[in-house]
Amino acid sequence: MRILFSFSVLLLGSFAVCADPTRPARGVSSAAQQQATTSLQLHLIRWQESDSLVVIDGQLLKTGDVIHGYVLQAIHSDHVVLARADEQLQLFLFQKMTHNDE
Repeated sequence: MRILFSFSVLLLGSFAVCADPTRPARGVSSAAQQQATTSLQLHLIRWQESDSLVVIDGQLLKTGDVIHGYVLQAIHSDHVVLARADEQLQLFLFQKMTHNDE
């Protein structure tokens, strides 16, 4: 009887570990989580030859400021350039659209 009980406990313990085979391993973040942390939204650009300002994720920033680990490197009239480590990111104020005439 003890052997049967021990075997049952061992068997149930192994099912608990394998309960969800689709769940990522600990410490591994999903693509959706990574995208959420790096998703920055450009709301406003006040561009001037000097003293340009932008609003990203509700924060008022100028060149050299840091947001979510990115340094605001450049402010242009329609987009900004952010950088961290070896990565460069451009945020555009408006979505680029193309028009095909047929």
